[in-house]
Amino acid sequence: MCRAIALALFVACTAEPGSPAADPETHVLVVGAGMAGLTVARVLADAGVEVTVLEARGRLGGRTLTDTVGGAVVDVGAAWYHGITDNPAAAFAEANGLAWVPDRIPYTTLYDEATDTRLGDAAWKTLDGHQEGFIEALPALQADLGPEASLADGIDAWVSDEDLAGQEARLARFATAQWLGDLEYASPITEQSLDAVWAEKSLRGGDQFPVGGYGRVVDALAEGLDVRLDHPVSEIAVSADGVHLTAGGDAFDGTHVVVTVPVGVLRSGAITFSPPLSESRRDALDRLDMGNLEKVVLVWDEAWWDGSTSFVSAEGDGRFPEFLDLREVAGANMLVGLYGGNFARTVQREWSDEDIVAGALAALQAAWGTAIPAPKASSVTHWTTDPFAGGSYASLPVGASRDDLVTLSEPEGDRLLFAGEATEPDYYGNVHAAVMTGLREAARLGVTNPSTAGFEAE
Repeated sequence: MCRAIALALFVACTAEPGSPAADPETHVLVVGAGMAGLTVARVLADAGVEVTVLEARGRLGGRTLTDTVGGAVVDVGAAWYHGITDNPAAAFAEANGLAWVPDRIPYTTLYDEATDTRLGDAAWKTLDGHQEGFIEALPALQADLGPEASLADGIDAWVSDEDLAGQEARLARFATAQWLGDLEYASPITEQSLDAVWAEKSLRGGDQFPVGGYGRVVDALAEGLDVRLDHPVSEIAVSADGVHLTAGGDAFDGTHVVVTVPVGVLRSGAITFSPPLSESRRDALDRLDMGNLEKVVLVWDEAWWDGSTSFVSAEGDGRFPEFLDLREVAGANMLVGLYGGNFARTVQREWSDEDIVAGALAALQAAWGTAIPAPKASSVTHWTTDPFAGGSYASLPVGASRDDLVTLSEPEGDRLLFAGEATEPDYYGNVHAAVMTGLREAARLGVTNPSTAGFEAE
């Protein structure tokens, strides 16, 4: 029975006659216990297929990670359902009694470092207007600048076309370079393909926070599965007779393998494939990259602030541009700083954890214009340097395109399959993309009708 439906409402996961899932000898090895890997394993196992999940880390969840900082629970990896309509991750959570709450984070402080000014409500409207104006201008910018243009090229051309200067130009660049570039796509704006900006699809229903974090969803997905932690896969050999994997010094044999590791891991060469991956897949991986969105979590005994803070640096360098007030969500006095793009790459390469916390506090102190107390607890993320991630999620630099994501989604032969957010060309970079691809590969192996709650292959 499918575990996606809770209580007394169940529906059988059906293995199509003649499919691998219907063969009692089928044994699927899944590489990675993130959302994609756990999804395909969950659906196959509920259909009666033998499944073994091999996970490099000593924990579940991949690029989702629910942590406890200063006694408060917070997602330091993926943190939102970006839309809940037709979102299979949200449907799975709802069917298993796992709630979410709307993102109603208040934004109160917008600080312009160049003038040492805390701007009012009109400036927030200006930021929104600039972002909307840039998005409206995108088709013309893309046509005029061509496929080799970067997001930075597009921003420069648009600011010039709009004849913006001074504070107006700083706000315009913040709304595009930081909001869109560093915090949305997470790759340096000088590398991010302009053609790929705002080209993906989105789901309806608004942003929502999983109550208690994504860890509860991960645990529900993994319940009862055969997951081997601390087993980084180093070799995958595929033959006419089956698949052979080496992981953590152990050997595993199966009939099929579903590889769900991030683009960063595939690009690193940490896994050796025999025979080698196809030239088209290797070329696609060479063109793609990983974005670099990082977080710094700060917790105090008492709140000294009111609402979230945006920091417009004088140099436009993306220095700690956003601090989210998560008091309502975390149930604690917590700010979470977000930073990405080139600034994140520099920080992750050159700064210590103490430097990161100090830099975040300095930005907050400048923005609020007052001395602030030391936090009682802090935590920083390192997705950029994590050898099992290589970044936060897939990005499309200049020269890459949606076609490269399509290439990553395709199997190589009948036994080597791929899943993960980077293999979903319409929704890449999101948790729901990872879940969609797990469902897709379960369907490719012959499992249909995984649930009646939207947790289903498309």
